[in-house]
Amino acid sequence: MEIRINKSAITQYLLIYLMFIIPGSCLFAKYWTGTMKYFVLLIIYAALIAFKKKYQSRYSICFLLLLLFFTVFSRFLIGGVGLSAWCQFAVCILSTQIAICCDRKNFLNRWIQTVEFFAAISIGFWAVFCIAPNLVNLWPAQSFDTQALGTAGWETYWHGKGVLLYSYLEIHPTRNCGIFTEPGVYQIVLNMALFVLLFWKDKLSFAAERRYRRCLNIILIGIITAQSTTGYLGLILILFFFYFTHQEYEVSRVKFYLMGLVFIALVVLFVDYATRANDSILYKQIIEKLFGSSGSGFDVSSGTGQYRLGTMMISLATVFQHPLGVGYDAFYAARNAFGSGLVAASLLAYAAVYGIIPWLIVLGMIFTPVFRYQRRAVAFLYVLLFVNTTLAQTDLIYPAFFMIPMYLVATKNMRR
Repeated sequence: MEIRINKSAITQYLLIYLMFIIPGSCLFAKYWTGTMKYFVLLIIYAALIAFKKKYQSRYSICFLLLLLFFTVFSRFLIGGVGLSAWCQFAVCILSTQIAICCDRKNFLNRWIQTVEFFAAISIGFWAVFCIAPNLVNLWPAQSFDTQALGTAGWETYWHGKGVLLYSYLEIHPTRNCGIFTEPGVYQIVLNMALFVLLFWKDKLSFAAERRYRRCLNIILIGIITAQSTTGYLGLILILFFFYFTHQEYEVSRVKFYLMGLVFIALVVLFVDYATRANDSILYKQIIEKLFGSSGSGFDVSSGTGQYRLGTMMISLATVFQHPLGVGYDAFYAARNAFGSGLVAASLLAYAAVYGIIPWLIVLGMIFTPVFRYQRRAVAFLYVLLFVNTTLAQTDLIYPAFFMIPMYLVATKNMRR
């Protein structure tokens, strides 16, 4: 019996996995540190694009050249901006481009299958470690440092375990982080998978409807167990737009099915709240983060929200005072002077660093294909999801987000 190996499929699955781990995975953050990793990947990607015509895309190359121009221009005008920042953008963009262009026709199905596979594994590990936390010590995966708290010399270290299939993090012991450094990064992949499942179902191929529903179940459970406030807001946005913008008869069954899943999820969350009160998912990830521990009114400045809000305020103030940008050095100095621990808000931080005009052009490059090839409501949803996430995260471009405009451009000839 002859065994046939589909080399194209294996290659694309590996490239999709590479998309996953850049940036924000424990593997990439802990075991392949420094700027050199981006230069190595850029050399490999450049060779692929130069010698393999199928990997080429004018859209992403133009995007990279624009980013390079902004980087060089800012470097000479204001300083504080180097090629290392451009390299990180470039690797995220090219990782997405090459994964899609490897096999444009089958990419979306394989991407969804990969997300479903890793989501199912993460849910299994999360459930086991929540039920029996002591099993973490028996897990043979290598331990690594994730975060240091306290004064240098007397700091306390948090640790993590596992990098390839699942990462357990001591700082998030009851939250499903997948293979990522925090749930907020994992929710990006999961919510974009839900976006594709609901709004791009016609582009996917499932052997049976039950396979499609199984995938929906796994993705929804993954989002809920990640316990990310940003992820929950994204989930609400996706479901809201799906219910109020899709009137086709064929999606009515999906709507009723989702209503059932959402109802079950709400029951579980309320039972958890009634049982564990202030330790419940509903309180920790929604009530406390949106209304503060006192519950006296809407207040996003408590918890981790205060650090993101501080970065937003510094970014906006910098943009108004220096519309041409100030560079990373001056921005970080202003941020540190405002308060310690300020992070995230990459959407506004980019404008503060590079200036308002490069910021608008970059957003235009990301959003234009979506508005050009998608219904207006779907495009607006994509923008809201992008804003929701980049206000809460440290990176402006994530492969799971950039995949949407890149796929639309890469497959435009297939739709004709």
